[in-house]
Amino acid sequence: MNALQKIKAAAAKLNPDEQVELFRWWVESDVFKQRHLASLKSDIAIGIEDLERGRYRTYHDADVMRLAEEVGRSGRERLTKNEKNPTAQTDP
Repeated sequence: MNALQKIKAAAAKLNPDEQVELFRWWVESDVFKQRHLASLKSDIAIGIEDLERGRYRTYHDADVMRLAEEVGRSGRERLTKNEKNPTAQTDP
């Protein structure tokens, strides 16, 4: 069993309050913050590149409402699907 597997096994034995505290400790760590910042910078760079290359869509009021309805519908479908199969992984 490698170190990560040991940590996961130990974390699974913690009570919920301890798990929350462990999570809080991790997300407040410098390593997590640096990785998160790097990921955000990468996403922003991709977005800027998409804009510069014309890979975007302009939305009008009616389009935004349709988009919001579609996002809501697909989210509800994913939730329903996951309720039926809680171990299923869905792509964001």
